[in-house]
Amino acid sequence: MLCPVCRVDMLVLEFQRVEVDYCPTCGGVWLDSGELELIGERAGALGRDLLRAVESEGTPSRGRSRGGRRCPVGRERLQEVIAPTTPPVTLDRCPRGHGLWFDRGELCAVVRAAGADEKNVLAKFLADLESSGRRCDGH
Repeated sequence: MLCPVCRVDMLVLEFQRVEVDYCPTCGGVWLDSGELELIGERAGALGRDLLRAVESEGTPSRGRSRGGRRCPVGRERLQEVIAPTTPPVTLDRCPRGHGLWFDRGELCAVVRAAGADEKNVLAKFLADLESSGRRCDGH
């Protein structure tokens, strides 16, 4: 699967039976449909309504696409949506419902806004993943 930003192969990482597609170059994360809510459950997030809203609704940001980003599943142009978090987070969603793209830091911001337990191992894993500026090959 190619990163919508860098167009390099993403790595499939699995933690606590949750799969994320991670770009080691830009630090972005692709979640297939339903995975955000699953992450919320496993990370102890209480704001499941918020996570459902992010995944299925979100507020379209004038239907724009950032930099020609395309869904790594179906190749449709991703649409900017604004997550109803405080502060708001702008992310990218496949218009056909394949999933969501989170630039570095956006996934943790959304999961934190949903009330994830910061001591939860999955929440810590995601924070470490998104804060890592290093490539997986050590460079």
